Amino acid sequence: MRFLEFKKGITVVITNEEQDVLEMLRDKGTVNKTKMSEREQTIANQLVNKHIIVRKKSNEQITYKLQPSQASL
Repeated sequence: MRFLEFKKGITVVITNEEQDVLEMLRDKGTVNKTKMSEREQTIANQLVNKHIIVRKKSNEQITYKLQPSQASL
């Protein structure tokens, strides 16, 4: 378990797996859902529910990227 702080004073608990997905998104920027394993997709959805990353659908494709407040961390 790790703590992730964003927006001064707001702390969220994340798992090591969630940290791995976050690091992947920091490295790659935007990731297409089809390029992720089923487990990574599940973890990405958990991060969307925690408002840490953004899921966007355009042209029938789903992509994930960091929330703007997370890009600088």
